[in-house]
Amino acid sequence: MGSKIKVLFEPIGLRVEAAPGETILDTAIRGGVGIRSECGGTQACGKCIIQVRDQRGLAAATLKESKLLGERIHSSYRLACSAMFQAEADHVTVVIPPESVVRQRQFVELGSEHRVILEPALMKLNVEIPPPNISDKLTDAERLLKSIRHVQENPEIKLDFNILAELPKTIRSKAITALIWDNDRVISVEEMDNNNNFYGLAIDIGTSRITCSLIDLISGVRLTYISVENPQIAYGEDILTRVSYSQADADNGRHLQQTIIAGINELLKKACREVNVSPTRIFEAVVVGNTVMHHLALGLETKYLAKSPFTPVTSESIQVRAAELGLKINPNAVVYFIPIIDAFVGSDAVADIISSGFYRRGEPALLLDIGTNTEVVLRDKNGLTCCSCASGPAFEGVHIEHGIKAVEGAIDSVHIGAGGFDVKYSVLGNVKPVGLCGSAIIDVVAELFSRNLIDRFGKFNVNIQTPRIIRSNGVKKFVLVNSKESGTGTDIVVSERDINEVMLAKAAIYTGCSILMHRKGITQKDLKKIIISGGFGKNLNRRNVRIIGLIPNLPSSKISYIGNAAHAGAEAGVRSRKVLHLADKIAQETEYIELAACKEFTEEFTAALVLPHKKLELFENINLKNQKYSKN
Repeated sequence: MGSKIKVLFEPIGLRVEAAPGETILDTAIRGGVGIRSECGGTQACGKCIIQVRDQRGLAAATLKESKLLGERIHSSYRLACSAMFQAEADHVTVVIPPESVVRQRQFVELGSEHRVILEPALMKLNVEIPPPNISDKLTDAERLLKSIRHVQENPEIKLDFNILAELPKTIRSKAITALIWDNDRVISVEEMDNNNNFYGLAIDIGTSRITCSLIDLISGVRLTYISVENPQIAYGEDILTRVSYSQADADNGRHLQQTIIAGINELLKKACREVNVSPTRIFEAVVVGNTVMHHLALGLETKYLAKSPFTPVTSESIQVRAAELGLKINPNAVVYFIPIIDAFVGSDAVADIISSGFYRRGEPALLLDIGTNTEVVLRDKNGLTCCSCASGPAFEGVHIEHGIKAVEGAIDSVHIGAGGFDVKYSVLGNVKPVGLCGSAIIDVVAELFSRNLIDRFGKFNVNIQTPRIIRSNGVKKFVLVNSKESGTGTDIVVSERDINEVMLAKAAIYTGCSILMHRKGITQKDLKKIIISGGFGKNLNRRNVRIIGLIPNLPSSKISYIGNAAHAGAEAGVRSRKVLHLADKIAQETEYIELAACKEFTEEFTAALVLPHKKLELFENINLKNQKYSKN
């Protein structure tokens, strides 16, 4: 028997060879098999459940694995991150159950275009270059700059060093096209191009997803908008797990950078093919993302982002040649990284502020981008103040027993009838449900609370009798979908532990909003609107987020969702050099408040840990008269 082990992944029918000592998750990643792994293979989340009926080729389950699997350990189930192949193995069949499959994510709507005058930082200029002669012995570079300055009247314009090697050959064509970046420097010189065909990219590197759009820089029209799961997900669902991975080995940080760049290159290849554009005609890319994604994409050290006092390498905007980054567009193209604000408030938040128009002076308002780290920005008469809330990944389905992302098969909205007997829900895609995403998790907590099925502390009411409330392994759970109706063949439930995760997350977000408002003297009555950006807000029930106390209690009419505003902000930067300069100004002038350093944080967070809040007067227009306290 050879050292290689033949592994068959079902139901997709893919065969991959493994080596002894390798885990099933390692093999799956190498073979391109999509298995959920929110914790990055650290045996923390319990989401990578697989079934191996004949386990003679696997090492025994660890105590940690057995604890996470519970009773399922007795039915041939294992965790892919823990189950390790042994030398005695020959053939192993791994069955991936529906709840463990990485599914197609719901497509996030692009935020409304930020209307700007088309004035891209990249300018195309056709110039005539006089040939050298014995009486006028200017260098090739001087003759080019002289011709450009004659047209542009900019005595400070420079040449990028990288264009000098080909300059003697190109400049002797006499008529040439120069590409000038931000009226400051020449980034490319080629023989005269009379075709109106040069393009820019807008890229949003999200923790979970990368989006990309191709912009015609002559017309300003978006030609295509596509996205892909961030391939780094295989190394950890959240950013801190990836930071830990990047520090585990000297090459890991570089590997994560290459993974991001490879993902972007696949996207832009698809985009160019879709609209028949040559990648060499793309001369600009504007990139946004949270601070960790920003640093990883640039190959910068992330170690100190995860250690107090949480110091970024740099917060300024960065310009780098595409060739240096490994981006497969024109090698001389400028890849422009919009500046970040702080370690936990990245350039995606700056782009949110731009595309929403939040930077304009106006009435007091809040802007939230809800995720594992939720960025909150407060606008008042004096400007912008922001913070980052460690809201955790509960709204992405992590640490929720049957939580998943907004993918096919995810329950995205829930209504519970009186007494808790009747449950109605909607599912993404024409399939049976396999779990519930963030919007549904909020709905469940709000509905259970409204129906007096749980008290203000998230505990089930012992006085209400419904067959949907069960006890499993000592934990009370509410059955949303029974095993016959689900796509997994098991009950889909929400437990008291799940409810507690939601309450921790909502308390963190509300605390962030509250502290910013208190610091700036803004009351709930002063607040005129709340804007929610990103993928999470699309299916939110505005009343339910108020019922659980996730955000200040404004009328639903004053709560709006603006889609992927970060990507829209990146697009605005592609179309306008003034937007890029505005981004620098926003990043420099937005005040950042570190919540952990606020003396009122503990008191505020504790008050927000109950439903909807310890101070019920803040939610006086929500009917809570039927709420009672349970004693369990």
